[in-house]
Amino acid sequence: MLRILLFLLVTFSASAENAPCQQHHCIGVVDAGSGGSRVHIYAYDVDESNSPININELWSNKIKPGFATVDMNQEAIDNYLNSLFANAPQYNLPIYFYATAGMRLLSQPKQQQYFQFLQQWFAGQSQWTLKDAQTITGSEEGLFGWLAVNYRLGSLTSNNKPLVGITDMGGASVQIVFPVQNTSMINKDDLIELDLYGRHLTLFGHSFLGLGQTILSQQFLDTANCFANNYQMPNGTPAQGDATSCQRDVSVLINQVHSANDIVRPVLTANPVKFWYTIGGITTLIDSKPFHFQNHQLTSKALLVQGDSEVCHKQWQDLQLQYPGNEYLYNYCLVSSYYYALLVNGYGIPPQEPINYLENSQNIDWTLGVVLHPKA
Repeated sequence: MLRILLFLLVTFSASAENAPCQQHHCIGVVDAGSGGSRVHIYAYDVDESNSPININELWSNKIKPGFATVDMNQEAIDNYLNSLFANAPQYNLPIYFYATAGMRLLSQPKQQQYFQFLQQWFAGQSQWTLKDAQTITGSEEGLFGWLAVNYRLGSLTSNNKPLVGITDMGGASVQIVFPVQNTSMINKDDLIELDLYGRHLTLFGHSFLGLGQTILSQQFLDTANCFANNYQMPNGTPAQGDATSCQRDVSVLINQVHSANDIVRPVLTANPVKFWYTIGGITTLIDSKPFHFQNHQLTSKALLVQGDSEVCHKQWQDLQLQYPGNEYLYNYCLVSSYYYALLVNGYGIPPQEPINYLENSQNIDWTLGVVLHPKA
């Protein structure tokens, strides 16, 4: 009798665990980023136009380091993927594995080798089907992020809610995407058109590889005005922080090397955006002490001022005592200056323009956009 009860209990548990994907559509999406990989499992329904609705995240997991930094052999890739999918619910569902800027930095032959090892791992799995595995472009990543934010805001399904623009701050690249009507000055590679929920959408989307927070930070490690007072830089000299001068130095790279002002500003001038949202690394920064913002909104000016007063002009030793255990604290002067330089000096978004971000409970991640508009 006990054996029968145990059998029924196990059967019921397995059935309950799989219930969401028996009653709804489900897919898994992997964001293989430069600093780490995240896997998300989503459930959703579809409307009469076959567009996804009622999207919910069922499960997610994140590991470090980035997929593109793992040793290029089958054993290393197997171990990495075993860790990524450890404790995943036992759903039978398609998986979209999309690598981003970290993989874009590698040669095509190296990328192909990584994906071959990846396909071998999936070939040995019974519960997941690898639907698509590739390195997506920065514009595609930006589009997915734009779709995710506008879906969460309800802007895609309602003509009464305006479509917003987004900035996506990654580790190796950054993306900017916003709706446009005047397309005469837009490079065809930056023009995105798609149909969703019975609407035709026309967007500008551009990605800057090399302007992500991690890659950019590495180029300014010995810039004295970008770190707190008396922080010892790699060259052995003490820093003397000043956010205003730091953002001027960073702007040179953003505009003279990457031409952000030439690429984005003319399009934005011809197509003003009423509401901005940001996703990615900046949301982690602005939710961390000593920064303080209210109502999930900030301005570039306020970010620069807080970075300058709360980090750049403080003594590094005092900051360490005040905020122990924060491994990213040393970079806060530089990063706050960098975000201002990118948004204001690069993109041309006014320094007092409100920039919104969604609370963590809404699980905003560009992978949600894959549910809405998968590549394969």
